[in-house]
Amino acid sequence: MRRYLGALIAGNEDGARAALGGSAGGRALDLKEEAFLDRDARILSVRTRRADTASATVDVEIGASSGTYVATYHVTAGPNGPVIDAHDYIRD
Repeated sequence: MRRYLGALIAGNEDGARAALGGSAGGRALDLKEEAFLDRDARILSVRTRRADTASATVDVEIGASSGTYVATYHVTAGPNGPVIDAHDYIRD
C-alpha cells in the first residue's frame, strides 16, 4: 500500500499499477487516488485490520494540498507478494 501511494505521489503510474497486481503499461486498473494526490501529499497515519490469514484491510489518512483524505485498501497475498485488490477514498 505504501508502495502504491509512493508511486502515485512520484507520478509513477506503472509502479502503482504493479502494486495493484497489474502489469506495467496496463490501463485497466483504476488509479482513483490520482484525483487528489500531488507531490506534496504525505501519509499521515496507517491502521491495519487483519481480515483472515491471507488478507487485511488498511485505512490510510493522507494529507494533500487539496485536503485530508481517508483511503481504504483491501490487501491480499498474491503469488509475487501483497496485492491491493480493492481500494477507495473519501475526503475527511
